[in-house]
Amino acid sequence: MRALRTTRRDRRRDGLPIGLAAGALALAGAALGLGTPASAALPTVDVVDNGHFNQGNRMLGWSCESGRVLPPSDAFGVLEGFPTDTSYAGCTQTVTVEPNSVYRLSARVTGPYVFAGVTGSGTTDVALWSSGTDWSVLNGTVTTGPDTRTVTVYFHGWYQQGPYRISAVELWGPGQPRTTCTPIPVAESPTPSTGPCYLTPTATPSRTPGPSGS
Repeated sequence: MRALRTTRRDRRRDGLPIGLAAGALALAGAALGLGTPASAALPTVDVVDNGHFNQGNRMLGWSCESGRVLPPSDAFGVLEGFPTDTSYAGCTQTVTVEPNSVYRLSARVTGPYVFAGVTGSGTTDVALWSSGTDWSVLNGTVTTGPDTRTVTVYFHGWYQQGPYRISAVELWGPGQPRTTCTPIPVAESPTPSTGPCYLTPTATPSRTPGPSGS
């Protein structure tokens, strides 16, 4: 049996070959702004620097109210805030983010009226709070706007309330991997925790793959 031959007329009816058709559709999608966001190619990382307060002087990377937020002598990887009638004892950090992306904020806190949040998102900012004597984990999400490249992460207590403590602040979403840690003296190195970047007593950097749950 003779094989059927495709006529020139049939070729015109079939249109473009699949490869060329797909390329044409991709170009059309790009022209309409339907392409994949650049952030989709980035890994999910914690964009907060020293979010477990265990690098340098423990406050490295944070801008805190002078004398109102301090590392306590009885705990490592913790900061303690002392609000007054004129200060709510807060710290902030500006971090790099990707536009049109979702980020998850987590903070582990204890004390009366402890707040954590994100501002400058370009959409609806996130603000979380807790009050109690037990440790609790605050969780929330924030979506960045189309022109947002940085946001501010913060935490603080409240006026005339008692001291609070915080042991972790994380903001997980698309970003560039962080590969280095600031050395901690071996004498001050604690038992490894679930932090995203810490040094063990043997001074070996270690990282965890995702948000801590406690």
